[in-house]
Amino acid sequence: MNLFLYLRELEGGFDFEKAVCNHGFFMMAPNVWSPKRKSLSRPLMLSNSSLVMVTISHPHIHPFLVIQVHGIDNVRRDDEELIFQQVRRMLRFTSKEGGDVTAFHQLHKAAKESGFGRIFRSPSLFEDMVKSILLCNSTWERTLLMASRLCALQSKLADRTRRSRKRKRDQEPKKETCGNFPSAKEIASLDKDFINEHCKLGYRAKWIIELAKMVERKSLNLEEMEKREMEPAKVIGKLRKLKGFGVFATATVLMCIGYYHLVPSDTETLRLLREMHGMEECSKMTLEKEAQVFYARYSPFQSLAYWFDLIQNYEAKHGKLSELSPRDYNRVGGCSYMNQLKAD
Repeated sequence: MNLFLYLRELEGGFDFEKAVCNHGFFMMAPNVWSPKRKSLSRPLMLSNSSLVMVTISHPHIHPFLVIQVHGIDNVRRDDEELIFQQVRRMLRFTSKEGGDVTAFHQLHKAAKESGFGRIFRSPSLFEDMVKSILLCNSTWERTLLMASRLCALQSKLADRTRRSRKRKRDQEPKKETCGNFPSAKEIASLDKDFINEHCKLGYRAKWIIELAKMVERKSLNLEEMEKREMEPAKVIGKLRKLKGFGVFATATVLMCIGYYHLVPSDTETLRLLREMHGMEECSKMTLEKEAQVFYARYSPFQSLAYWFDLIQNYEAKHGKLSELSPRDYNRVGGCSYMNQLKAD
């Protein structure tokens, strides 16, 4: 069954391919981008907490996205709205985000000309947060592998739950073999040894479980954080109290929420500043400050400007990210550069 999500008058314009293929999250499981079809496939959550596989595409010139829902002949109204909600979040279909794109384009002519401005994110903030932890102190190849293993684990957990049910609802959708990214509820029920047995996350497993338990018992209210009604400093304070959320992870999560004033600073940032902007004197010790100073001209969209530069750098080396085969994803990034820094 196909659903149609109308674009209407999206402020800042909209290019589906560019709205998806602009951040490493789109390469991480359970997202599957098809370079040939220009479509994005992944499982999404339904109102009864079951999963359904969808494929999202934007037919040329048409004023809507097509969301192909696999394995269901009739989608209930509440499930349709939940699917739309998750797709809107991934692609940033909100008036606030549209306004941000317009304001950023006024400061950054090259970004406007290229259609860059909507950073891809996950259907939920929890998934964004866990993936931000997976990005830290890891090679890109290993990060991709950890995300895949978490989705494989979710599939096993879902199969176990289905087998334990005495009866199935008549209209329950057919299940796909691909797992979704595990929810906070699923992770909170596990221990670190079990997760590491299946996913090999190392010390990250403990942090992710602690995060999931805080979300489940409502001591960390992600919905409140996403409203963007809190002062950024307050959000930063909440994040920095969490295990695993240093400078890079915090800035990445802020960007996912819609606060763009902090540049995510890690070895890739250092490589980019040295390689693209000739800042050879920049070091690990001075990186955070120098990155903020360099991109200050784009305030309050420093991280968008940084990410635009990073995408330009990647595509100059590897070609358009949207045209890469998934088997080539592990080549993107500066893994060898990170190893060089560790040796220094």
